[in-house]
Amino acid sequence: MTFHTVLWNVKSPVNAGMIVRSHVAFGGDALVVVDPVPWAFRKKFQSVSRKLEREARIVQVPDDDAFFAWCAADGCAPVALEIGGASIAGAAFPERVALVVGNEQRGLPATFLARCAAVMTIPQFAPVASLNVAIAASIAIYEINRGRSDVAAVVGAKYTR
Repeated sequence: MTFHTVLWNVKSPVNAGMIVRSHVAFGGDALVVVDPVPWAFRKKFQSVSRKLEREARIVQVPDDDAFFAWCAADGCAPVALEIGGASIAGAAFPERVALVVGNEQRGLPATFLARCAAVMTIPQFAPVASLNVAIAASIAIYEINRGRSDVAAVVGAKYTR
């Protein structure tokens, strides 16, 4: 199983930092940033990411067309996380998946979702409009990796490789 985490126009350095931390903790491959402006890994971001972006393969693409071309070249299926999709609970994911999370305020546009291999949602059990993008990404990353057996060993109070 290979997974990439895709930040589509995510603006908050706190959200991005938390997503990077989950991405690295679960052994993600590329961390893809879809935004015409390259991401700046500044102090506020790094206070949350714990500078784990150094452990990630960062790919910057300027727009949707470049992102879908990157997915085709990589052989991965873009799977969007958005309200209204199929339930992510117990879903079967492709062997190579690019998990896409959207902008904190607007989510992902319908034109983008239409180009994805699948659109998934996290089922909720109470009337909350939506989950925070970093929380949602972390839950989805866990769900993608749930069946893996190659977990890191725990030594003391830390995971090791």
